[in-house]
Amino acid sequence: MTLPLRDKFALITGASHGIGKATALALADAGANIAFTYRGSEFEAREVSRQIEAVGRKVFMMHAELMDIDDCKATAIEAIKTFGQIDVLVNNAGGGQYSAGPLAELSLDSWERGLNLNLRAPFITSQLIAQNMVERGQGGSIINISSIHSRSVWFDSAAYGVAKAGLNRLTKSMAVEWAAHGIRANAVAPGYINTSETPEERARYDAGDNLAAPLIAMQRTALPSEIASLCVFLASDAASYITGQTIFADGGVLLPPVTVAHDMRAVAKRS
Repeated sequence: MTLPLRDKFALITGASHGIGKATALALADAGANIAFTYRGSEFEAREVSRQIEAVGRKVFMMHAELMDIDDCKATAIEAIKTFGQIDVLVNNAGGGQYSAGPLAELSLDSWERGLNLNLRAPFITSQLIAQNMVERGQGGSIINISSIHSRSVWFDSAAYGVAKAGLNRLTKSMAVEWAAHGIRANAVAPGYINTSETPEERARYDAGDNLAAPLIAMQRTALPSEIASLCVFLASDAASYITGQTIFADGGVLLPPVTVAHDMRAVAKRS
């Protein structure tokens, strides 16, 4: 079987857990060698490394705090230095936990932390990786992990939503300015994801995000692997004519709701 990413080199930020972990493993299964960052558990990161090595790929893991400019730069520089090239970049690290709160009470520090992690970090990392791609002249694929928060509005998540909306727009600029060099840039905007791996995480998930399932057209939340498979597609030549897009992988949660009255009228017409 031909692997779509055989002998490619990928960098994924925030890959010790959740979508990042699933993406790192999926890219490795597709043939790519993997560099990745982690912020939290070294144990979890080493387990990801073990699984990547188990399928015969090279792996390089780095601890990084991507809200820090120097760490952002070091992440890209070390990945390029280790592998000599990066063909696929997945800017996955992010989250709203550092900037949550009512907008009227949100501190400037919280606002900046939200934007630094979710928007500035992908910009810095992408810029350095793109420079390497341009120098090599072989193109590449950049994938930014956005969110449904970039389109819809939730309470207490202004900074996160603004950052993700900005990331969608940044993706378009990347696509326009780097297309001549064979670099494609796209964003993936997931909806509600079940990232729980432990009983404690499962309990938090059931008490929180899982309550959204009835509001989703597909009546369920997603698995990280379902987002990872989309990233593999966008990284591969199968998506060679796709750039500048934000793809909402949300199970239909952002579809306009149909009112009960409208639904009843549709039933009446059919009968």
